[in-house]
Amino acid sequence: MSLQKRVSQQHTEDKGDTVQKVQFQHKTLTAAEVRSNHLHRLHRVKLFSGAICHITQGSKIIIQEENRVVATPDELIIVPANTSLEIINQPVQGQFHSDLLVLSPDLLTEFKTQYVRDFPAARPASVCAPLSHDLAFMWDNLLHAVRHDLPEKLQKHQAMGLLLALLEEGVAGPLLIERRYSLTEQVRQIVMLSPAKNWSVQEIAGQLAIGESTLRRRLKDESQSYRQIVEEVRMSLALSQLQSTALPIGEIASRCGYLSGSRFTARFREHYGCLPKTVR
Repeated sequence: MSLQKRVSQQHTEDKGDTVQKVQFQHKTLTAAEVRSNHLHRLHRVKLFSGAICHITQGSKIIIQEENRVVATPDELIIVPANTSLEIINQPVQGQFHSDLLVLSPDLLTEFKTQYVRDFPAARPASVCAPLSHDLAFMWDNLLHAVRHDLPEKLQKHQAMGLLLALLEEGVAGPLLIERRYSLTEQVRQIVMLSPAKNWSVQEIAGQLAIGESTLRRRLKDESQSYRQIVEEVRMSLALSQLQSTALPIGEIASRCGYLSGSRFTARFREHYGCLPKTVR
């Protein structure tokens, strides 16, 4: 079974109109490559699962509030889940390239259950970990296992090895932060199943078996709204597709639920502070 992200599309006819439904299978490990030939700056970048990133060409500036770090190929970037970051990818000799591995919450929970007794203190911020010989060895093995679609057990075995190496060097903290599933997270998981769907409060509330007014009130208590969550999921998907695929921008806009390319471009620019075409 492949642990890499796969997208399947289904077209149905509804009153003469073609409706596109995009379904995502969320895997234990998801690998992606980010490439760019010019500097670009992205605002409010957020991953919904913990991730590890390694730059192979160029450098990356990561800003969270007043914290600013510069990541280079000599480091691993440890990215906690649900943390809003500002990112600047800086090419060297006209090229920027990085590899990203996203770890599912279930994998991290299993790791903590098996190997972690006293969770190390961690703050919700990115951490640049020096790429020691041991970390480089474990990272390369895991990346190879995922990219070559080795059996699931072997991939998980390699992932556990890398996490143990990170824990041994005291830099695994941001991946191990304990978080309860908030209502915001529950809504986000529903939307992630079909980002292109025209979600309504009624549909989301029905999925959660609560009333519409209750959903609105509780999300407001978390300083969120269902529209904010839908757009956040769509923007995250759009950024991932732009950076890791060669799909036309119009197709990416459609997959993210935007029938108008100009509307998609405007929302992307408002969200990240740059045009979709500048990300590539």
